Amino acid sequence: MRFEFGASGPLQIRVERIALNLPDPIRLLYASDLHLGHRWTMTVPAQMLAAASSTRPDRILLGGDLVDHVQALPALRRMIVELIGIAPVAAIPGNHDVRVGEDLVRRAVCDAGGTWLPDDPIEAPVRIDGSIRALTGRPRILCAHDPADFPAAVSAGYDLVFAGHLHGGQCVFVNRNGRQYPAVWFHHWHGLRFNIGTSTMLVSRGAADTFPFRLNCPREVILCEVT
Repeated sequence: MRFEFGASGPLQIRVERIALNLPDPIRLLYASDLHLGHRWTMTVPAQMLAAASSTRPDRILLGGDLVDHVQALPALRRMIVELIGIAPVAAIPGNHDVRVGEDLVRRAVCDAGGTWLPDDPIEAPVRIDGSIRALTGRPRILCAHDPADFPAAVSAGYDLVFAGHLHGGQCVFVNRNGRQYPAVWFHHWHGLRFNIGTSTMLVSRGAADTFPFRLNCPREVILCEVT
């Protein structure tokens, strides 16, 4: 049984591979649920920098719930400035960012040199959106926060979706077929990887928490090699 309080342990790097027949492969580092602004999340920016330094992705995607308090916005800006020294950074809001003030979070990301993905999608070498758009053409990737968006993303033609939000359930007693129990009994999307037709969703267990307690549920970022 592995217990962790706050962000005291190492940040796990989960490696995934997706084939989309891109002309140029791309390595994406997806991180969600940083929840900056608590005593127990103060180490998360340094852990994010270490993860990016060790993996050297082509792009870093921040999948929402970046801050829990307005006072954490300077820490978010500093982290993004440092991450941009490794790879371009794009971000979307999560429900906690909306509570803090989406415009404030957006400004912090953009002032640091990052991209606010809902306003400015990435075009190449693959289209990456920060909100669901009914567009033609493939392949396309969606950087999302809530995995409940997956069916709508599939209907809109996305090949790959990143999501977080659920923190892996935080307390896991059994992992079976990629699903986390008992949390999956209460929410369908408590799992690591889902497929509908030819579309795939990768769900991160998140980099941190508002309630700082985990059992058998490592905090993580996803390094996805898209070819």
